[in-house]
Amino acid sequence: MKKTITALLFLLTLAVGQAQEGGSPFGANMFMSGQLGASFYNNKYGFYPGFSGGIAVGKWITEPLALRVTLDVMTNNSPLHLREDALSHEVANYTFANVDMLWDFNATFSRVKGGRFQLYPMVGLGMVWRDSINVNGYGSSVDHKVQVMLGAQANLRISKSWVTFLEYKAFFLPQEFDGTYGNVIMNSLTLGVTRNFYDSPFHRRTLYESRATGNDWFVGLGLGPNVSTFDLMYFNPKYGMWGFAPEVMAGRNLTEFWTLRFELNGITGHERYDTVNGAPGDGYAFSNLHADIMVNLSHLIAFRRGARFHVMPYLGAGLVWRYDNIQFDLASDFGLFLRYCVSRRSDVYADLKYIMVPTPIGGGPGPSGSFYSVGLPSFTVGYIYNFGTNTTRYRIPANWCPE
Repeated sequence: MKKTITALLFLLTLAVGQAQEGGSPFGANMFMSGQLGASFYNNKYGFYPGFSGGIAVGKWITEPLALRVTLDVMTNNSPLHLREDALSHEVANYTFANVDMLWDFNATFSRVKGGRFQLYPMVGLGMVWRDSINVNGYGSSVDHKVQVMLGAQANLRISKSWVTFLEYKAFFLPQEFDGTYGNVIMNSLTLGVTRNFYDSPFHRRTLYESRATGNDWFVGLGLGPNVSTFDLMYFNPKYGMWGFAPEVMAGRNLTEFWTLRFELNGITGHERYDTVNGAPGDGYAFSNLHADIMVNLSHLIAFRRGARFHVMPYLGAGLVWRYDNIQFDLASDFGLFLRYCVSRRSDVYADLKYIMVPTPIGGGPGPSGSFYSVGLPSFTVGYIYNFGTNTTRYRIPANWCPE
């Protein structure tokens, strides 16, 4: 996850100043921001203040929707439940790496665009790392988990290129995080400033952005094998760690470059391989409902009429659950989506996906004990049906003529 987020951040940063010939500027509607303020750590033992600071780079990928990559650093003096009979107060440093979505509901529902004051609800998902220094003699500890963020940003435009804002974020951490019990939330309240690029203060629609609500939607069905991996071991079918991964999806091609997909997939998985008895781990049924942001590398340089083959890496996250011992948790995924336009309405696709699941869902950690070592890679093929006008997917070449 860390490497994937870093790569996405690098890609977005490089995008500033790049343009697409014959299409919309890729750097249009880009922005960068920085902020400082206070953090408030909340668990069953109380509510504890600290420091918060962060940076972000992002882009309005459609008129009402922005994608942002953030890095936040927070400090706190929080109580941790290290033993049943002992609490430890630690000075802890927290790092949050997130991919966020900001929604401009005014641009969605109102014909009046712009305005000096804006309010954006936000949702995000990523990783949290804690590196703490114990002050009560119990030793230091490090932890890292997937977390989800909900928040809102209120901003005031002070010029075409500069915006000042007040932002609240609530990071919801796993209940066992920090050795505590119950809900664990890290809150932050910050003041910041945003620099908008390309003199686009109201993030207007770009050339190939989907124009109407009913356009550029698609649904799809797919099927293929998956394998339960721990430290990337036991891929050989003889180990019996393989299963099936049917999937159903719905999504929208937002622009020539960005696609948003929602997918439900998964049916069988296995717990860690039993090396003592030489047998596959216990089988279980699971499902994964996730949202993915896809980037169309076939249109990275320019939108090409008549392009049928599309290479689309993606990053996503969502809920994962098991059916035998009902439990829900967060999972992240990334992969490579290959899409081929067969006709005006039909596509075929191949999807190479890797889902990272928490240890309670996977049935225990891998030999290294790392969170990243529990994975469910899959390879699926399937069919896509497209609705509405294809603003962003495929257009007949300008020099085309019927035979």
